[in-house]
Amino acid sequence: MSADHVFANNPLCRLLGIRYPICQAGMYQVAYGPLAAAVSNAGGLGVIGSAYMAPAKLREEIRTAKAETDKPFG
Repeated sequence: MSADHVFANNPLCRLLGIRYPICQAGMYQVAYGPLAAAVSNAGGLGVIGSAYMAPAKLREEIRTAKAETDKPFG
């Protein structure tokens, strides 16, 4: 049985539009746009760690993630 078959009816996957029920932690000073995009591209939900991040920097990281993935991220 493939992983795709196992997770096909997972409520979290359906709700978030992701392939696997994996949500990356938004880790401060670690989880920037490129990491969030990579996790999302791999089928999970990538998350930008925005704690203590200046609004301009957060906008930059969001633009980076949007440029690198068409999948959902947070």
